[in-house]
Amino acid sequence: MVTRTSSLIPEMRMGFFQCSVCKFCVESEVDRGRIEEPTVCTNCSNTMCFQLIHNRSIFLDKQIIKLQESPDDMPSGQTPHTVTVFAHGHLVESVQPGDRVTLTGIFRVQASKVNPRQRNLMAVYRTNVDALHFRKTDSSRLHQDNG
Repeated sequence: MVTRTSSLIPEMRMGFFQCSVCKFCVESEVDRGRIEEPTVCTNCSNTMCFQLIHNRSIFLDKQIIKLQESPDDMPSGQTPHTVTVFAHGHLVESVQPGDRVTLTGIFRVQASKVNPRQRNLMAVYRTNVDALHFRKTDSSRLHQDNG
């Protein structure tokens, strides 16, 4: 069951950089959440002269969704498990809190860093699911008698 949804989050997919000296333009793809800013302009050979132009960059919609195991399917006395789901593109705004859904997605594990400036990793990992498909389940159909 969907318990919480975030607002729409713009996530950069392609960065558009422009040289502040000669106005030469370069596009750079986002790879695993990071974008590499060009350091040397191939047109005028200046270094560290590029600026990111946000309105010419390409963004994709993203939404963070919290899913919880259905309390109906849980044995009494157990706490339902909650998972964080990332929805992209056409899946954004496709579910609302209270919807009962079946999720198909890719389970991801991410190491947490103690300090972003160091290479040390924590022993505890963060997990989430990248959504591929939501199927809304109609609770009234599940409990109908065929009689």
